[in-house]
Amino acid sequence: MGLDRLSGAAVLGAALLLLAAACDRDSRPKRLLSGEAAAEFGPVEGSVVTRARVVRAAFLGRRFTLCLGGIDRAAYPADTLVVERVGVFGESLTFRERGRRYVRSCDGGVDPAGERPPPWCGGSVGRLYEGRLLDPRLDILCQDRAGRQLAYAWVEPAAGVHWIGVDQGSYRELYEVAGRLPVRIASRRGIDQSAARATFDVRQYDVGGRQLLEGRLEAAVAG
Repeated sequence: MGLDRLSGAAVLGAALLLLAAACDRDSRPKRLLSGEAAAEFGPVEGSVVTRARVVRAAFLGRRFTLCLGGIDRAAYPADTLVVERVGVFGESLTFRERGRRYVRSCDGGVDPAGERPPPWCGGSVGRLYEGRLLDPRLDILCQDRAGRQLAYAWVEPAAGVHWIGVDQGSYRELYEVAGRLPVRIASRRGIDQSAARATFDVRQYDVGGRQLLEGRLEAAVAG
């Protein structure tokens, strides 16, 4: 069964507004990749809230088994907790292996090489040190449906952070911290494919939308 996160519901209920299709912010996306209406979190002007939910692997069914591909499935049993995220142009799964030493992602989009079955086109594995990542594990293998390059990376939220905001140009995409796992973010900006690097403009907010941190995440593909 789904285990969708409901933390901070009292605050979010007052601030989260579903925008109608006739929204006057023409540059702000009105739909997520899944087709559902894009919500705005009131305290962060021009924001788009991505969908995040924490579910068991069994709940995702084929979506999860396609993610695993040919890797050792014994390390990822049916009761594995998975953070599923869907944004404007990207989607991902994040989960730990049974021993809790590694965290893994599957990243969504088009695989130009045709090596992975949709909706997955790439992914990353990160070593955890005392439960935290030391490397954002950049993935730039994917493209969106229009053929534009995508970059995925993890962000470790600071203490007290509930939202991670990524500058997408005409809007700021918000990712809710969930499942006690690093937050997998996506961008189509700041990608240097020749150098296998990407830069993300990131802000971190508390549950009420108060900005706590701001900075650039510089990430490189691990060698």
